[in-house]
Amino acid sequence: MYCRTCRGPVRDGFARCYQCDVAAGQFGGLLADVVAPIGYAVKGGQLAEDLWRYKSGQPGAAEAAARLRSLLSGYLREHAGRVWRAAGMTGGPALAAAVPSGQGRPGEHPLRDIVRSCAGLPVVELSVRPSEAARGRSVSTGWLRVREPVAGTGVLLVDDTWVSGGSAQSAAAALKLAGARRVALVVIGRHVDPADPRSAPLLRAIATARAG
Repeated sequence: MYCRTCRGPVRDGFARCYQCDVAAGQFGGLLADVVAPIGYAVKGGQLAEDLWRYKSGQPGAAEAAARLRSLLSGYLREHAGRVWRAAGMTGGPALAAAVPSGQGRPGEHPLRDIVRSCAGLPVVELSVRPSEAARGRSVSTGWLRVREPVAGTGVLLVDDTWVSGGSAQSAAAALKLAGARRVALVVIGRHVDPADPRSAPLLRAIATARAG
């Protein structure tokens, strides 16, 4: 029912979803050492709405950002130790980073400010290479540039939304190619499309868990 990498929907009999299986086969050790989704962003739900609105510049953006900040802060406060252990970080990360916009958003991405306020760690800048701004949903080892030294460190990497995982895993690969030893990837909202038939068992499980 769940992809063992991203916790998204899978076809019966498969351990990973298609995107995660392809990424693992192509990039292996360059990917994040653990992927930890905080919640499911179901189309039409509050989390999905907040993840769109907080970076939209429209009314309610600040309130949406505040809810996401509270969600990330609470998750790290309660579950950080488990995430660090799963990533193989004995002492926790020394640095943090935020996955930038897939289209090379001008200016500082609002996610970076949320990560800075929640992680209590120096935040490494990741920037989109101009020639790579049109990257699709697959993993790309050349999409991002790491602008500060990360060699030998553990890094907390945060993405707002996981759809295919291409952006997040490209960021993890960039950090590892720059010398990061371990990368723990925390995703605020793992996207789930109710129109996708593969999502039905997962949505039923979510509904059951909430009812309980």
